[in-house]
Amino acid sequence: MTEPITTIGLGAIAAYLGKDGLEKLLGPTAGYLGDGLRDFTKKRVENIGKIFQSAQEKLGDKVETPGEVPPRVLKTVINEGSYATEAVAVEYFGGVLASSRTEAGRDDRGARVATLLDGLSTYQLRTHYLLYGSIKQVFSGKEHCFGLSKNRAAMQIFLPYSSYSLAMEFSQHEANQPQLLSHVFHGLFADGLIENTWQFGNQESLKTLFAGVPEAGIVCQPSVLGTELFLWAFGHGDKPLEYLFDAQFEPRIEGIPSFVAGSLSTKTGKT
Repeated sequence: MTEPITTIGLGAIAAYLGKDGLEKLLGPTAGYLGDGLRDFTKKRVENIGKIFQSAQEKLGDKVETPGEVPPRVLKTVINEGSYATEAVAVEYFGGVLASSRTEAGRDDRGARVATLLDGLSTYQLRTHYLLYGSIKQVFSGKEHCFGLSKNRAAMQIFLPYSSYSLAMEFSQHEANQPQLLSHVFHGLFADGLIENTWQFGNQESLKTLFAGVPEAGIVCQPSVLGTELFLWAFGHGDKPLEYLFDAQFEPRIEGIPSFVAGSLSTKTGKT
C-alpha cells in the first residue's frame, strides 16, 4: 500500500530545496501543496522535487525576493509534470514554474504553457530544445525581430540528419522507425512550435528550400510560440522573444547537446 503523501510528500520535496525553500519558491501558494499531493506515489513526488529544484536554480538570487506562483500554475505543473522523467521535461517544467513566480502572483500564463508541454512527446520536446538551441547558435550576434513572418523566415535553418540523430540519441530501432520524423515535425507544426515552411528528407528533396543543402536533414523556421516556450522553459518568460539571442542567455541541460552540430542558415549557408 502506498504511504499517504501528506505524511512524507512535503518533506521529500523540501529536501530538494533546503531550508524554507518551498515558501521562498512558491510564496503563499505553498499552502496548496498538502491537498494537491495526497494521492501521489513516491516516484511522482520525486519528480516534482526535481522540477522545483530546477525552478529554484533558474531563479538564482531572485528566490530571496518577494514573489509567488499562481495556484493555477502550481496545480498544472504538479499534475502534468509529476510524470516527467526525462531531463528535458524536468528542466522545461522547472523553467515554467520559475517564469511564473512574480511579485503580484497573478500571471498564470504558465498554466497554458505547462499544458502545452504535457502534450508533447519525448521526441518532440527534445527536438524543440535542440532546434531552438541551434537557432540561437547559428543566428546569435545579428539583429532579429520575431514580430514579422519575413523575419522569422530569414531564420530558416538546416539540421543535418546525421548530427540530429546523434543529439537525439536514437537507438537503431528508433532510427529505423519510418514515422518518427513525421510524428516529431508534424506535431511541432500542429502545436505552432515551428512555422508552416518545413521539410525533412534526402539531399535532393531539400533543394527546393535550401539550394546548397550538403546532406540529408531537416529544414524549418522558428515560430513566435516556439520561441516563447523556449524562453519560458529556462525561466525567462518575462523577456522579449529577441532575448533568445542575448549573450547572457545560456540554455543548457546537463548531458544533452545544446544544439545540433553542423546546423546552417539556409539563407546564407553559414553556421
